[in-house]
Amino acid sequence: MNNEKIENNTALYKVLVHASVCIFILMLPVLLSLHNNFRFVFILEHSWIPIFLCFIVFYVNYIVLVDRVFLTKKKWLFFVSNAILLLVLAYLDQTLKPYLFHHFMWQIPYRPMFFVYGIMMDMLTMVLPLVLAIAFKIYERWQAMERKQQESANAQLQTELKHLEYQIQPHFFFNSLNNIYSLVDISPERAKETIHNLSKLMRYLLYETNSALVPLDGEIAFMSKYIELMKLRTSANTKVEYTFPENTFGIMVAPLLFISLIENSFKHGIKPIGTSELKFEMKIDGTKVIFTTENPYFEKTGPDLSGGSSIGLENIRKRLELLYNGKSEFITSVENDKYYAYLSIDTI
Repeated sequence: MNNEKIENNTALYKVLVHASVCIFILMLPVLLSLHNNFRFVFILEHSWIPIFLCFIVFYVNYIVLVDRVFLTKKKWLFFVSNAILLLVLAYLDQTLKPYLFHHFMWQIPYRPMFFVYGIMMDMLTMVLPLVLAIAFKIYERWQAMERKQQESANAQLQTELKHLEYQIQPHFFFNSLNNIYSLVDISPERAKETIHNLSKLMRYLLYETNSALVPLDGEIAFMSKYIELMKLRTSANTKVEYTFPENTFGIMVAPLLFISLIENSFKHGIKPIGTSELKFEMKIDGTKVIFTTENPYFEKTGPDLSGGSSIGLENIRKRLELLYNGKSEFITSVENDKYYAYLSIDTI
């Protein structure tokens, strides 16, 4: 329904533009003659009739011949049709004007050479609107193709973004269920609390992240709940610190961009033996949102059973490329047995 309305508005706009241009062209000879010896019949004979003939050539080609003949690889038929059209109009112009304006013209004896010369000049004059009709129609075709390609690219972009978002949710639930599974035997009460908190997170995932952009304060609340949920399964040897800004009013971001970095830290940054320290920090710098993570880095000796160790980070890179191309920065590094992640996005 919206597409039909847009097409109707576009067609109306095109009609108004063409009508305005035609009126302007017809009024131009009148405006140029106001300060001179204005004669209506002279303008009609020498300006308006040639202009009307040019209009006929332009719109016959613009509406019919260019689309149905020229652009369908029947160029020989197109040129033959226009040659006949131009010849007929020029002949009518040269034969009718002496009868229509004989009271206002000098009586010039009929000479075939002048008659043929007049037809040739008329035909040359009408070549310009013919060329303009071809150029206008080809430009409109090109614009239509550009719009279709843009619509196709947007549709493909939305499909890919949805696919990436759908990747996040199973990945997120998989890690959360692993946490709950590990708590069932150790602490049933904490497992119940975890399930309750997980339901709140699921509600956010299902109902609050369907838009292209979401308020940053909602993302911060989601991340804070997730961190508290993950802390339930950590031991006393794991210290978790997180600092998020309080005043984020009006800042909108793509949903679920930061959660994969937090998941990655909890999944890969907790040592099996010894102490571990995880840090998460978000800052607002003008129009930029900067998120950093820090956690221990160590080589794993056994298989990673948590599933898809690189899905989250690869997902971030793809979504940043699609949503914040040229307006984001994502860097990961390892220094002194520490894993660092830096993510910056420009919200304008």
